[in-house]
Amino acid sequence: MKDEEKERQVEKLTLLPDRYYIILNKVDEDSFTLTAYDTTGVHDDKNPCSAAIAQEGILEMVDIDLNMILKMGLVRIKNRELVPMEDNVIKVDFGKKQ
Repeated sequence: MKDEEKERQVEKLTLLPDRYYIILNKVDEDSFTLTAYDTTGVHDDKNPCSAAIAQEGILEMVDIDLNMILKMGLVRIKNRELVPMEDNVIKVDFGKKQ
């Protein structure tokens, strides 16, 4: 099993049930990978909940206009320097890889 496959398996094992995840993994300064998980066990395309719809919408936005998303992200980061705003990103430092 390749290291990438091992990491994906470990990632899956750390997910909590009943959640929708979108995980961005930095490849280098200019690129990343995106993985979406649905751990709810409920897959009802005819009557999806708002979280399922939001996850699909975010994935569609990434597919359609990633450049706009990146521009909006830069604007948000720069605005945070000028006007303090609530930060919805919880930053966790795991230290250096061993």
